[in-house]
Amino acid sequence: MKLLGISRALGIVLMMLAMTQSALAADLMFGPLQFRATVGSMPSSAAYIEISNHGTNPDRLVGVESDLARKTELHSMTMTDGVMIMRAVDGGIDIPAGARIQLAPGGYHVMLIGLKAPLNIDQKYDITLVFQSAGKITISGLAKRPSDLKKAAPHDMKMPKTH
Repeated sequence: MKLLGISRALGIVLMMLAMTQSALAADLMFGPLQFRATVGSMPSSAAYIEISNHGTNPDRLVGVESDLARKTELHSMTMTDGVMIMRAVDGGIDIPAGARIQLAPGGYHVMLIGLKAPLNIDQKYDITLVFQSAGKITISGLAKRPSDLKKAAPHDMKMPKTH
């Protein structure tokens, strides 16, 4: 009898944890996902998306997964003394409660290294974003010409307050 009570309690706790994770995923909203279309046999490309956290708890984008390339990483691009510096992001990207971040050309982005096939203009592709709290969320988007992609804005823009 005592074992039955413990297993019920454990079941309730697990169900509550699952519901909490789902609620956190529902707090995240996404702008259109865009991939940089490739020409010929380009070995790499990038993906861009805006992520808004409408919840009361912060989250962190800790990784990204894709079958499109041999390796998929979160990257940042900065300019220092006229030199472009691009590197992998260690530890992820914070998404504070009530804020939004942009993964866009000239800033944070998803790097697809060692493409398995070209990314064709106006074709749909998927990536899976991995969040510390919300878990894995798969997003679909279109490949666009580089000239059609939105440029980066400041990384941690505050969302307007609603009254």
